[in-house]
Amino acid sequence: MKAIIVLCVIATILAGCSSSSQPQDVEKYQGREETKKLEGASAVGYDGMAIRRNVDNTLNKNDDHNQDLDKAMKSATDGQKP
Repeated sequence: MKAIIVLCVIATILAGCSSSSQPQDVEKYQGREETKKLEGASAVGYDGMAIRRNVDNTLNKNDDHNQDLDKAMKSATDGQKP
């Protein structure tokens, strides 16, 4: 009976020391600097990182849209010059 208990204890210790349970290096999100404060929403129960990613995504799409508009305006004004 003692041998079974000792084997269970050893198995438990070895299972707890497995390499798969060690934390992996997770790359930290490097979003836009102006949205960094949004991560503070985590302090009141919201997922601040998810909010920041959503806002970053929206701002990036807005920047892309503005660049497209600028290109279109520039090409339209270049075509009208004599």
